[in-house]
Amino acid sequence: MRALAFISILLILGLGSLGLYLFRPFLDYPKPAELVCLDPSEGHFEPLRPPGQVYGLGLSYAGHIAEAPGLYNPGEGPLAFRKHVHSVNYSDEIVYPTREVLLQAVRNLDPLHAESLSEAFAEIPALLDYEVEVGLQVLEDISRSDLARPEYSPPVGYFVANDVTARILLGMAPEFSGTVAYLAEGKGLPGFLPVGDRVWVPTEAGPDSWLCVELRTEVNGEVRQSASSSDIVAGPREVLAGIADAFALEGFSAGDWVITGTPPGVASQVPGWIQRGLSLVDPSAETKLGFMIGGSAFDPAYLQPGDVVTVSAGVLGDKTSRIVR
Repeated sequence: MRALAFISILLILGLGSLGLYLFRPFLDYPKPAELVCLDPSEGHFEPLRPPGQVYGLGLSYAGHIAEAPGLYNPGEGPLAFRKHVHSVNYSDEIVYPTREVLLQAVRNLDPLHAESLSEAFAEIPALLDYEVEVGLQVLEDISRSDLARPEYSPPVGYFVANDVTARILLGMAPEFSGTVAYLAEGKGLPGFLPVGDRVWVPTEAGPDSWLCVELRTEVNGEVRQSASSSDIVAGPREVLAGIADAFALEGFSAGDWVITGTPPGVASQVPGWIQRGLSLVDPSAETKLGFMIGGSAFDPAYLQPGDVVTVSAGVLGDKTSRIVR
């Protein structure tokens, strides 16, 4: 009887720990940062210059963490990634990626793994997603020591961006530890960063200043995302410092871009506890791909050729793109 009781206690503790892991993100959301909203009338517009480097921030809005908690770890900052410069898109079209383009993204990381997936899957849908975001353009060189000072206000301008993502790349990672690298490839495909043509520069900004605008996405006229940029969990100094820490940067150069994350409402809506469970079990890429293709390949929420997506950000304007083959 004592042995049975002991086993029962272990099972209860184990299930409790598992439950805490699966549902912790829902119990420990970060709160929006305490920021001072800039007055859009106290600034001016300049042409948006091509970037030197492009960095991205993910899971920077609590609502988006709720719908995509698989990569979220309470106590850690938002995840950081790089986007290839060839993702920058000033045109009004986004080319839907072919199977070969998706496999090439995998080859960039692991050529042998790409060949294995090529043999296993005759068709690979992109699961193309949208993400309306505020982009930051660095206006002057910024050092890491600058960002360490709480009173420092980084010189940045603001623009509207669509961080287009091929979600299928998430399932192509052979191990969970490599998911962020594969996510970055899914965000860095050619033309996957449609942007506006101008940047708004505040006349004066304090250390906790931020441009508060409505972030909105429409697909074929249907509203998919609508939230305030004031819901972000970190201000511009913290955003830049987090990226500098993630990539051991000495700082940023004038002209670098940072896209700062999206609010809730993206097409990908896998239940959070399943995402967390997959991170714990860490199934093979073949298993994940089979699950994603079977469950989402025909989901109308994902973008398809012919769809028209418009992202807007208040005073920053909007950017409309048509999905083409």
